[in-house]
Amino acid sequence: MPRNLDEERRQTLAGMPPLVKSPPSLDHEDALDEHRHGRDPNDLHPITGTLNPSYLDSCVTCENAAFDEALRGSRDKILYRLTICGELCMGLFTTSTAPDSSVPTTSTAHIVESGSPERKEILLGHVLATKTRNELISTDDMAVPDNWREKPHDAARPVGHQEDGRTVAIHSLAVLPEYQKRGLGRTLLKAYVQRIQNAGVADRIAIITHDHLVPFYEAVGFVNRGLSKNDFQGVKWVDMVLEFPSTGAAVGGLARQLSEDD
Repeated sequence: MPRNLDEERRQTLAGMPPLVKSPPSLDHEDALDEHRHGRDPNDLHPITGTLNPSYLDSCVTCENAAFDEALRGSRDKILYRLTICGELCMGLFTTSTAPDSSVPTTSTAHIVESGSPERKEILLGHVLATKTRNELISTDDMAVPDNWREKPHDAARPVGHQEDGRTVAIHSLAVLPEYQKRGLGRTLLKAYVQRIQNAGVADRIAIITHDHLVPFYEAVGFVNRGLSKNDFQGVKWVDMVLEFPSTGAAVGGLARQLSEDD
C-alpha cells in the first residue's frame, strides 16, 4: 500500500553519516571532544526533507541562483507546487550556528528548533515536482492552473498537478552555485528517487533535460527516451524516465544499487 509521503519528513542520505533534523546540542565536554578530533560542529551536515510553502523564499532564491532567467521556475509556479504537492518536493539542507552570510539562502533560513534559535537550517538545493497521468512530461504538466487557489484539488483539470497520476514529473533539480561540483545534486536526486520509490506513490519518475546532462541522469537509473515534444522556451529537450520495478525484490535491489553507487 502506498505510504503517506508527508509522514516521512526526513530521510538519511546513503553513504553519509547518520543525518538528523539538527545535530544534537553539544555540551562543553562534547565540544572539546569535537575540537580535539578536528571536527567543526558547523561543517556541512547535509539533510533532506519535504518542503512546504514556508520554504518559498528559499526555493525562489535557490531557483534564481541556479538557472538562467528564461529557464527558472516563477515564484507563482514554485508556490503552487509547494502548496498543492509539497510532499513530492524535497530540499537539501545544512545546519549551522554561524551560517555564511554570502550564501544566498542564509537570509531566508529557518530556525531549526526553538530551544536553539542560533542554529539555522539553510537550503542548498531542491527538487520540485508534480504528478501527471502522462508517461512523459507535457507542456500542460508544467503549467499552473489559473484558479488553483479557489479550487486547489480539481481532479478534472487537465493542467498542472494530477493527484491520480502515476508519473512523478520533476520540474526542477537545483543546487546553489556555491555548492555545485560536490556531488550534492546527484546525492539529492538519489535520495529523492529512493523516497518516491519506497513510498509507492508512482510507477516512474520523468524529467526533461539538456543533452549534456543525459549522462548525469543515466548514472542514477534514468533512460534516455529521445527528443521531447515539449518545447518549453523553444529549447530542445530530452525526455528521461526512471521506471520502478514492479516486485518488492526488484525494488530492494534498485535501492541497494543506488546506495552502493553513491
